[in-house]
Amino acid sequence: MFSTENGFENALTGVYIQMKDENLYGKTLTMDFTENLAQHWKVNASSIEGYTSVFDYKNASVESLIDDIYTSFYSTIVNINNLLSFVDNGVLSSNIYDLVKGEALGLRAFLHFDLLRLYGPIPGKQTNSKILAYAQKVSRGNLPVHTWQEYITFLEKDLNDAEELLSKVEQKGIENDFFAYRQNRMNYWAVLALKARFYLWTQNKEKAAEYANKVIGGKKFKLSQSADFTNKDYIASSEHLFSMHVYDLEEITENYFYQGGGVQQTKILIEKDLFQNDVTDIRKRELWKQVKETSSTRFVLMKYKQGEAVVASKEQIPLIRLYEMYLIAIECSDDATIYQPLIDELVHARNISLDMTDADINKKNVFVVDEYNKEFYGEGQQFYQNKRRNDETIKWSNIPGSESVYVLPLPKNEIKYNE
Repeated sequence: MFSTENGFENALTGVYIQMKDENLYGKTLTMDFTENLAQHWKVNASSIEGYTSVFDYKNASVESLIDDIYTSFYSTIVNINNLLSFVDNGVLSSNIYDLVKGEALGLRAFLHFDLLRLYGPIPGKQTNSKILAYAQKVSRGNLPVHTWQEYITFLEKDLNDAEELLSKVEQKGIENDFFAYRQNRMNYWAVLALKARFYLWTQNKEKAAEYANKVIGGKKFKLSQSADFTNKDYIASSEHLFSMHVYDLEEITENYFYQGGGVQQTKILIEKDLFQNDVTDIRKRELWKQVKETSSTRFVLMKYKQGEAVVASKEQIPLIRLYEMYLIAIECSDDATIYQPLIDELVHARNISLDMTDADINKKNVFVVDEYNKEFYGEGQQFYQNKRRNDETIKWSNIPGSESVYVLPLPKNEIKYNE
């Protein structure tokens, strides 16, 4: 396979296909499991979704799902490492080399980071204990398990190396058709955004702001406006820094959201509690609809609704968006001359009626917390925000946030390697 450029391209395509699997970002880690952890769906208490929503990780079905997610992560990573073990064999021309290796390292960092966000300790609560393996090679033997500091050092190096390689590509431009549709691939801007997310997680606000502002200041992407949502670009495609193209998304989402019995949320919780009766917010107006069915009425998130009218955002699941970079930049600055213009842009883009002019530090921080929940509903990001902040109160849950809530258990057959 690795004797030709086409072989490397096929191997890299295989990694993206694995990431689109329903056990990873095709469903479980975007609209399903992580959303149930965030209390975003109304659930049957005696179902796997119900057990997930009360953080019953010892339930056999939930435990099995958590194990499957873990396995899917490392299964994907091993294929990245297999590619990387051959990438320096002299087959690839310089431009293709930078692309293939840069994307592979960026993807390895992306997957390891989400492993850390799920199975790793609460930021600021880490110890010197071994937590997870940062897999960097293909081996039949057991991989070494690393401490938090070791793990994030390896992760940061992958991000730095990916940034350096993909920055060369960004400067030269891309002439190979295989590497088109950069938003659906691990590209230079996605690496910068992932670094902003990573530094925020590791509590380095200065570096997080630096990289978030690099993305914003690059002006390669723009905030979606009210007219975009009205025109059924529900997923804000102009903001996608990295997204998955899922060819059967309509089938997945019709079954999960839009056919009778699909996931829903209580109307009053969304309108009055989440959006605080904001009648102008374009997200409340366009992304939430009341659907009447034969035996019931459901309040449904339209974010993933497909169809002929959906063009720009068709078959897309966002993984990192520009809106998040704004929230990181706002959160990481206490200088009103820096954060206020960014807030103003978000307020205008989403037509928010809340008066955010001259916001003090406390008000802007509350704004950021609320916006994560409103903006990324159905995208699998809210649980990570609760964990990152070590929130004791989780919206719509009567279970306090704690280590037993925020740290997913490792598969039982992995625990012995962490001792």
